[in-house]
Amino acid sequence: MSDFLNQPLFWLYLTLYSGLVLATLLHMLYRQRSPQSLMAWLLTLLLLPYIGVILYLVFGTRKFFAKRTKGRIELSPEKALTTDHWLTQQTDHILRANNLSGTSEHNHIQVLNDNTHLYDAFLTAIEEAQQSIYIETYIFELDQTGQTILQALTKKAQQGLEVCLLLDGIGSYNLYTNQSKLKALIQQGGKVAFFHPVIGSLFKGQINLRNHRKIYLFDTHTLLTGGMNLSNNYLGPSQSSDSHHWKEFMLKISGTANAHYAKIFAEDWRYATGQPLTVNHAQDAYVNNTTHAQQVLQTVPSGPDIEGEPLFEVLLHKLYSAKQSIQIVTPYFIPDSSVLNALLIALKRGVKVQLLTPETSDHFIFDLGRSSYTRDLAEAGAEVFYYTDSMLHAKLLIIDQEAMISGSANLDYRSIYINYEVVNIIYSTDIIKETQDWIAQLKPNCIHFTPTQSKTRRLLENLTRIIAPIL
Repeated sequence: MSDFLNQPLFWLYLTLYSGLVLATLLHMLYRQRSPQSLMAWLLTLLLLPYIGVILYLVFGTRKFFAKRTKGRIELSPEKALTTDHWLTQQTDHILRANNLSGTSEHNHIQVLNDNTHLYDAFLTAIEEAQQSIYIETYIFELDQTGQTILQALTKKAQQGLEVCLLLDGIGSYNLYTNQSKLKALIQQGGKVAFFHPVIGSLFKGQINLRNHRKIYLFDTHTLLTGGMNLSNNYLGPSQSSDSHHWKEFMLKISGTANAHYAKIFAEDWRYATGQPLTVNHAQDAYVNNTTHAQQVLQTVPSGPDIEGEPLFEVLLHKLYSAKQSIQIVTPYFIPDSSVLNALLIALKRGVKVQLLTPETSDHFIFDLGRSSYTRDLAEAGAEVFYYTDSMLHAKLLIIDQEAMISGSANLDYRSIYINYEVVNIIYSTDIIKETQDWIAQLKPNCIHFTPTQSKTRRLLENLTRIIAPIL
């Protein structure tokens, strides 16, 4: 053993690795990592020499690399805010402090929570488009549903419309590796780009930075947005062979909010392609008057291209502002300590907290990772329900009957801190009531979660918190 310690290579190895660990630690401290994330990565560095450093460079960095490659998204205000709703005003202050003046007051919002209606609405929007179709999504699969959508897009490109399809390189990996399937669309004038292509993003340390935004914008007049990807899992005709779709929730929006979505899409497209996207015809299409379009909406993009952490800040603000109830619907529930503490404090304040999440999601590791968090909530007095009928993919947070957050973000580390996401904050009591009625319709297909009393199981659940920040 003493001979081994005297070997120059051993001391060279130890010196190099110590330097790498120190540099990594300093970077984590500089980026103000949460204590959970810091401990998780330190454990990774200690247990996996050198490999842990590589993993951190690939999966642990976020705005460090992005700030050098993708410009910051900033949203300009529609005009001075006229509403006197206190929650809207406070949220607007938070957004403006992050250069995201994403509040718009002239919108018409429609809820779409039926897969068949979603399918019909999507194809109708494509068919009725006259000038442009901008699609940005995480997953696009060429199954029965995807083939139908692709054919409809190809037809519109053939008619001379500007059709831009922006897909994530990992989420749509099958299409990324077999782009010949998109040949017909491209030959007819359609444009296709992949956000963070696998090989390029791997060498740039951006493989972990996925674009999870869902933007389906038609003529910049009609917007479909939420958590829905494009495949049989999410939508399809009533006679589809895969009729047991996931439970999804989307919004159809026309109004001034679409200018913000056009801005986000244009910035993402420019980053992925290097080509600017000019949206000239948008302004004339916005609905700015009549009582038909007077709903207030706040657009909140988040991710490495956003200054600060507006989604996290807005989320915490809403949780602490709750007076009566907090309703959460999410496929993956792995909150950080700040969010979990806000929920636990809300329970102590007498606020009713309710969580709906699928009994079994499409990611086993996330189901395992959520266990200790759902247990903490249930033991503190929250109602935790597991949806059993199918995969529940809707993403919702409702505060009293005052505000609702809906969009692409899940309530987990990845959505809040890593991915490129976009959500909406809605204050319409009619929309909130309609959504709460829909949640109530899910209850008969739910089972009430009861925390385990097994000490061994509880220990295993607690151990998963070590890896939760890097899932």
